Amino acid sequence: MRTTILVSMLSAALLGGVGCKDREEKAESKFEKAQEEVREQREDIREEAKDVANEAKDVAKEQRDVAEERNDLAKAKGDLAQARVEYSNRLKERLGRIDNRLNELAARTDEKSRETVAKLRLERDELSTKMSALGTQAEANWDEFKKDVDTRFDKLEKDVDDAF
Repeated sequence: MRTTILVSMLSAALLGGVGCKDREEKAESKFEKAQEEVREQREDIREEAKDVANEAKDVAKEQRDVAEERNDLAKAKGDLAQARVEYSNRLKERLGRIDNRLNELAARTDEKSRETVAKLRLERDELSTKMSALGTQAEANWDEFKKDVDTRFDKLEKDVDDAF
């Protein structure tokens, strides 16, 4: 009977060891899978961090580009303002020459000269009113405005010259 008990215990120990070994292998397998998942997650995090760093560089570059464009816009607005001032000065000079010529024509005593001067002064005053809108003229319509004013000045100067 002792032998039977001994054999039973030995069998139980062996079977228990096999069961324990299975549990250890399963636990070890789960542990290895968990370690692999951790490695994969770390790699994913590294890749995401690289992507974020690259996007941050792109954003910084875009911000520099925007700042540069703003500087260019400010410079262009300054250039336009300067061009308007210069254009206004040239128009004032032209208007001064027209005024001088009209004064010469008004000094004549004949009726036709006086009528012509009155008509030309009306045109001159309309042109002067148009010039006063120079500072408020929209940038989008600047070229059209300038062309209209130049054409009107050319016509008035020609009419004044023809009157002489």
